[in-house]
Amino acid sequence: MIRYLIVALIGLVLMAGATIAFAQEPRHIEIRIINPSASQQPKSKEPANESIRDKAAPGPSRFVQSDDLSQVVRQSMPAVVTIITDEGLGSGFFVSSDGYLLTNSHVVRQGGWPSLRLADGKSVSASVVRNDEEKDLALLKASGSGYPTLPLGDSNRAAQGESVIAIGSPIGLEGTVTRGIISAVRKGPNGVTYIQTDAAVNPGNSGGPLLNKAGQVIGINTLKQFGDRLGFAISINDAKTFMGR
Repeated sequence: MIRYLIVALIGLVLMAGATIAFAQEPRHIEIRIINPSASQQPKSKEPANESIRDKAAPGPSRFVQSDDLSQVVRQSMPAVVTIITDEGLGSGFFVSSDGYLLTNSHVVRQGGWPSLRLADGKSVSASVVRNDEEKDLALLKASGSGYPTLPLGDSNRAAQGESVIAIGSPIGLEGTVTRGIISAVRKGPNGVTYIQTDAAVNPGNSGGPLLNKAGQVIGINTLKQFGDRLGFAISINDAKTFMGR
């Protein structure tokens, strides 16, 4: 009898051990299928996406702000003049406060003593200091001093597709502003570099400045060819050489 009781007790112990083993195994397996790195992965992706959005957001607003050229026009307009000769009229702009200004040679070639009409409506006399008909550049000296000037840029940095504005007096309409882009930069047979633009350039614009978005002169408007959207400006670097700068 005692022997049967001992066997029964041993059997109960073995059964309890098996129950404990089975109870522990699922817990062990359950722990293994938990992947901490996988559970954290969505959190790591979300900040990355937010960071990209934060960096990209300011882009469009910068383009919108730089697209407004009204301030450049306001600052540049006082330095642009209308040049009146016996043969007609053209445009020019001051490069020094003591009265030196640039224009095209064909504007003053046969015009005798040109007269300048300033942006404020006043008229002053001028004389031709230097004239290069081949390159179509002329340097004039106005009487008096204290004139507003335009900063000269570097036309070697002019880029295709860059926004530009032209200021001048087309067909006598003083203070006219037109806008376009740089279509190409080309070398002429006379050794002059020309900036091709689709900004409207008409008779009377000749000699006026072609400006970039920074308000720097990068060219001198000189001619129009083959339609209304094909104009050319002499590079300002060629004009600097002409002036001896």
